[in-house]
Amino acid sequence: MRALPAAAAAATASLAYAVAERHHYRLSERRVPVAGVHGELTVLHLSDTHLSGRNRRLRAWLDALPERLGALPDLVLATGDLIEDNAGIEPLASALARLDARFGRFYVLGSHDVYQSTLRGHLKYVTGRREQVRARPAATDVLESALRSKGWVPLTNDTTAIDSPVGRIRLTGVDDPYLRRHRTGHIGRAPDDAVAIGLMHAPDAAVVSAYALAGYDVALAGHTHGGQVRVPFAGALVTNCSLPVGLARGLTRVGSTWLHVSPGLGTGRYTPIRFACPAETTLLRIGRAG
Repeated sequence: MRALPAAAAAATASLAYAVAERHHYRLSERRVPVAGVHGELTVLHLSDTHLSGRNRRLRAWLDALPERLGALPDLVLATGDLIEDNAGIEPLASALARLDARFGRFYVLGSHDVYQSTLRGHLKYVTGRREQVRARPAATDVLESALRSKGWVPLTNDTTAIDSPVGRIRLTGVDDPYLRRHRTGHIGRAPDDAVAIGLMHAPDAAVVSAYALAGYDVALAGHTHGGQVRVPFAGALVTNCSLPVGLARGLTRVGSTWLHVSPGLGTGRYTPIRFACPAETTLLRIGRAG
């Protein structure tokens, strides 16, 4: 009978830790070897902030992020699920306005930026069922207007090229594959592109493959939260998309393309926990090997 109280105590302690870990934000760095870059390109990959009007800890951390970075990055790229509710729009725009970059700040949206979250919508992630769930639309126009007013540029099913000292940078984005609003016909790089970077929210395997087949050097995604709950020595249990669980977070080689899946900084309102999966934004240092 003593085993039951001990198990209950362990479960309670694990839950308390999981609730606390969601606030353990960190800035990480990864080196990404790409042969065509002349020098080094620094890219801050930001994703899944899920900002609401109540999350003061994350707002304060984001406000201090420029000081944590020290030097100005070349690019800041955001891969969606930036808000959890409409009350998060103003604090998000205010925080992201402080994140400057030499060559620009670009974004794609996720499902939480288009629809307000529902409990049934979260259960779809667990059950894997894709039945239609009615949800109220988010104030997406207000969100995008706020981002654009702060200098952010959308890459929704669009592509652009930037001439820079490290060579021509190709940036391509798709709408959220989870909502099936994405297009891939514009995915392609030019012969004079020094580096090509693709953005998406949900790292759907077909879109990852499209970037890889088109010869993109790096593809950035979010959505998975790194699995959000990870089993030590086993890793993520789910990715909530068609991506294999072994690719739920971090930097992975897919063909000749580097896929970086951000664990994100936030959580949904109905799953406010993390376990063995710290909240993170990542500075990618893209340059020649060695």
